[in-house]
Amino acid sequence: MKELYIFISTFLVLSLLMHFEKFLSMPIEHIKNLTTAGAYGLGSIHPLVFTLIIYLLLWIPRGIYKLIKK
Repeated sequence: MKELYIFISTFLVLSLLMHFEKFLSMPIEHIKNLTTAGAYGLGSIHPLVFTLIIYLLLWIPRGIYKLIKK
Protein backbone atom coordinates (compact mmCIF):
# COMPACT_ATOMS: atom_id res chain seq x y z
CA MET A 1 0.00 0.00 0.00
CA LYS A 2 2.91 2.33 0.77
CA GLU A 3 4.28 1.85 -2.76
CA LEU A 4 0.90 2.80 -4.24
CA TYR A 5 0.94 6.05 -2.26
CA ILE A 6 4.46 6.76 -3.51
CA PHE A 7 3.39 6.06 -7.12
CA ILE A 8 0.29 8.28 -6.86
CA SER A 9 2.29 11.06 -5.19
CA THR A 10 4.88 10.87 -7.94
CA PHE A 11 2.11 11.03 -10.54
CA LEU A 12 0.54 14.11 -8.95
CA VAL A 13 3.84 15.94 -8.49
CA LEU A 14 4.96 15.25 -12.06
CA SER A 15 1.58 16.24 -13.48
CA LEU A 16 1.52 19.52 -11.59
CA LEU A 17 5.14 20.34 -12.38
CA MET A 18 4.78 19.68 -16.10
CA HIS A 19 1.34 21.25 -16.62
CA PHE A 20 1.01 23.74 -13.78
CA GLU A 21 -0.34 26.64 -15.85
CA LYS A 22 -2.87 24.42 -17.66
CA PHE A 23 -4.17 22.99 -14.39
CA LEU A 24 -4.66 26.50 -13.01
CA SER A 25 -6.29 28.01 -16.08
CA MET A 26 -8.36 25.14 -17.52
CA PRO A 27 -8.06 21.88 -15.53
CA ILE A 28 -11.18 20.06 -16.78
CA GLU A 29 -10.48 20.89 -20.42
CA HIS A 30 -6.88 19.77 -20.03
CA ILE A 31 -7.96 16.40 -18.62
CA LYS A 32 -10.55 15.98 -21.40
CA ASN A 33 -7.85 16.63 -24.02
CA LEU A 34 -5.80 13.74 -22.65
CA THR A 35 -7.43 11.37 -25.14
CA THR A 36 -5.87 13.30 -28.04
CA ALA A 37 -2.47 13.79 -26.41
CA GLY A 38 0.49 12.92 -28.58
CA ALA A 39 3.42 13.03 -26.20
CA TYR A 40 6.24 11.09 -27.87
CA GLY A 41 3.72 8.85 -29.59
CA LEU A 42 2.39 7.47 -26.31
CA GLY A 43 -0.98 9.18 -26.50
CA SER A 44 -3.22 9.18 -23.47
CA ILE A 45 -1.08 6.74 -21.47
CA HIS A 46 1.95 9.05 -21.44
CA PRO A 47 1.38 10.25 -17.84
CA LEU A 48 1.44 6.68 -16.55
CA VAL A 49 4.49 5.73 -18.62
CA PHE A 50 6.49 8.76 -17.47
CA THR A 51 5.40 8.23 -13.86
CA LEU A 52 6.44 4.58 -14.03
CA ILE A 53 9.87 5.53 -15.37
CA ILE A 54 10.45 8.09 -12.59
CA TYR A 55 9.05 5.68 -9.99
CA LEU A 56 11.51 2.99 -11.08
CA LEU A 57 14.37 5.49 -11.04
CA LEU A 58 13.39 6.43 -7.48
CA TRP A 59 12.97 2.77 -6.51
CA ILE A 60 16.54 1.79 -7.44
CA PRO A 61 18.28 3.81 -4.70
CA ARG A 62 15.55 2.86 -2.21
CA GLY A 63 16.04 -0.82 -3.06
CA ILE A 64 19.81 -0.57 -2.68
CA TYR A 65 19.36 1.19 0.65
CA LYS A 66 17.02 -1.57 1.87
CA LEU A 67 19.57 -4.23 0.86
CA ILE A 68 22.40 -2.45 2.66
CA LYS A 69 20.25 -1.84 5.74
CA LYS A 70 19.58 -5.58 6.18
